[in-house]
Amino acid sequence: MGRSEFSEFPCVIILCQTYSCPFSIYWLTLLAALFWSPHPAHAEEESNPTKEERNWMITVFGGQLTDNVWEEAVNPEKTDWIDSYIAGVAVARDFAHEGRFDFGWELQMVVHFGDQNHLEGNGLLYSRYEMPSSWRIWKSAAFGLGLSYATDVPESEVDRGGDSTNTLVYWMAELEFYLPPDHLTLIVRLHHRSDAYGLFPDDTGTNAFVAGLRWRF
Repeated sequence: MGRSEFSEFPCVIILCQTYSCPFSIYWLTLLAALFWSPHPAHAEEESNPTKEERNWMITVFGGQLTDNVWEEAVNPEKTDWIDSYIAGVAVARDFAHEGRFDFGWELQMVVHFGDQNHLEGNGLLYSRYEMPSSWRIWKSAAFGLGLSYATDVPESEVDRGGDSTNTLVYWMAELEFYLPPDHLTLIVRLHHRSDAYGLFPDDTGTNAFVAGLRWRF
């Protein structure tokens, strides 16, 4: 297996090592790297359905929460993991394409377990930028924004901010990586809900790093 076959994954593996990533995020990424093989761009174009024919996506993911605001959570020197975890499934659909940009909606159902036990539902609109086929570091980068509803007021948010509410703003930032099956990809995402700098009255929120698998059809 040549050096180029690992070229998409070093940044994620190094990041996971730096953060001491829990919930098997590191091992999932390493496993994907071991079994990944590059696909020539012309072969993909000949054998794969077009982007417009694969508008639907199902993503399963899991991860761990941090006791940080998002600006601290992305700083390895300040990330403070807590004993609270999430597992979820998301259904998404692209509804528009403009050049390398895709636009769509996503609905999530998330289970919290560990120090807190409740369900969370999220709905968002996203924009995704698809990298050129010659770019082999990652497949796409995305950002989504919407609303989040928790069935119980999250204890981690109360502990951090003194109070919280069931409904908050939700956003996510994501990188997507190639896997050998053309219809499967690996995603790494920052999962975030908060008051959106005062849009909601309670200054608090949730941040989690998650990894998952996406099936596009």
